Order: sequence, then C-alpha cells, then structure tokens
Amino acid sequence: MTAALDRPSIGAVFTQWTLQPLAVVAVVALAAWYVRGVRRSTRAGRAWPVGRSVTFGVGLALLLWASCGFLGTYAYSLFWVWTSQQLALWLVVPIVVLSGAPLQLARDLGGRGGRVDRLLRSRPVRFVSNPLVGPALVPLLSFALFFGPLPGWSIGTPVVGWLLQLVLVAIGAIMVLPLVGVDDDVSSLAVGLGLAIGSFELVIDALPGIVLRLRTQLATTFFDHRAALDWSPNALHDQQIAGAIVWCIAELIDLPFLLLVFRRWLRVDAKDAARVDAVLEAERSARGAETDEPWWLSDPSMQQRLKRRD
Repeated sequence: MTAALDRPSIGAVFTQWTLQPLAVVAVVALAAWYVRGVRRSTRAGRAWPVGRSVTFGVGLALLLWASCGFLGTYAYSLFWVWTSQQLALWLVVPIVVLSGAPLQLARDLGGRGGRVDRLLRSRPVRFVSNPLVGPALVPLLSFALFFGPLPGWSIGTPVVGWLLQLVLVAIGAIMVLPLVGVDDDVSSLAVGLGLAIGSFELVIDALPGIVLRLRTQLATTFFDHRAALDWSPNALHDQQIAGAIVWCIAELIDLPFLLLVFRRWLRVDAKDAARVDAVLEAERSARGAETDEPWWLSDPSMQQRLKRRD
C-alpha cells in the first residue's frame, strides 16, 4: 500500500483512500441506527430537525475520512499525518457527531431512566465528562498518545491502530458531553469552574506540542515501524512538524471549546435562576404574601405605628 504512495499533495487529500474495516463497520452501524431511530421518533409524533441529521451525517463522514481517507493512508509513513489523524478523531469528530443529538435520540427512544441514562450517569462517564476533569485530561492524554511506544504499536500492528482510533472517538465523546448539554443536573458553578480551568488549559494544552517541536531527539517508536519512502522527510524533522501541528491545534481548538462552554454556562445559569425564582415564588404564595394590598398594611410593626397616631 505505502510503496505506491506519492508525495502528499492537495489532490491526495480527496483521492487517497484505504480500508479501515472497524471504522467502516462502526460508521455503517451508527448510520443505520440513526436512520431507524429518526423514523421511529417521527412515527411517534416527535419532529426531528433535519439539521441534526445533516450534522450527524457530516460527523460520520469525517470519521470515515479520518480513518480511511488521506489521514488513514499516509499515517503509516508520516508521523505528522498520524498525529493529525489522532487529533481529528479525538477532538473534532466527537463534537460534530454529538452535535447531531444521537444521545437525545437514544433517550427519546429508550425513555428517561433507560440504558442510555444509566450509562451517562455511571461513575466512569460522569468522572471523565466532569467540566473540572475533562480539560485536565487533555495534556495528560496528549503526552501518553504522542510520546513513547503507542504510535509505534499502532502502525506496527494495524489492529492496535484501528482499535486506538475508535477508543479515541469514544474518549473524545465522553469528554465533550458537557458541551452538548446532555447532563440536566449540572450546576452553573460546575460549568463556570470548567470555563475557568479551560482558560488555564489554553496554555497547558500546548505543552506536548511545544516539547515535540523543540525536542532534538526522537520521542516515539513510530519511526522504528514507519514505511519510509523515497520522499520521506528526516525523522526528526517529521517529529518537529507533528509538534507544530499539535501546538497549533491545541491553541486553535481550545477557543471554540471555550465559547461552547461559555454558551452552556449562560444556559445553565438561566435555568438555575428560573429554578430559584420558582422556589421563592412558591414560598411567597405559601406564606400568603401575594395580596393586592401594600405590604405595609399587613405588617405588624406598621399597624402599631398607625394605631399610635390614631
């Protein structure tokens, strides 16, 4: 496969394809489930916005392209392509797929308290998706992913690489759950703290890329297993390009993420305010404070003053 590859070009981004069977099976299964779920939801009288279906389809197309397209084809030869593939599957594909509301669709079909709700409320999922935990995991996972033996294993044994791709999509999906608003119980304080930590992570997330970019020795076993071609760059230069990509993506991807968290914060804060207002209104009604008379006519101290004047 790699022996016939030409030097990467703009045209190759659209024309180079390979087979990643696990990704193909996952995309076909998810697409079939989603179409069936939308039909069932429509038959039950619940309108399903077309925009959600389109977004979900785009997410699946990105998953297929990242696994079987240009990134999947050149990932065995170029470390910077392999790095871009992992970042796309981890940080880009999940947010696009979940923006198509597949979890809401599953909830509508299974009802509240069903298997999906139980899964989302399980301790591991709630821990990883916590707004305080998710952002802190990004630099840690980046170091584990881009340094050491994992890159070499993923291209030396293709099945390991295929499984790693799906695992990254799953981890990314769990981490972005706070952004898509599937947790109805989250407080504005938790989201606000997540926003503050995310702002700090804007600097920390770039560290793995900076280390890769400035390192003067190879940091991974990827180059022990790569398919070197006539046009392949020097291994250290390839690693430095990968570091620059990680550095740039870490900075660029954090900004829209922070905007999404800020938007979620505003929505949750509005819900919290409405909930508090409803409780206060109920308490006022229970005490009989809701009258047409001015408050001072029923206030005991004011009544005593009026009597003394009379």
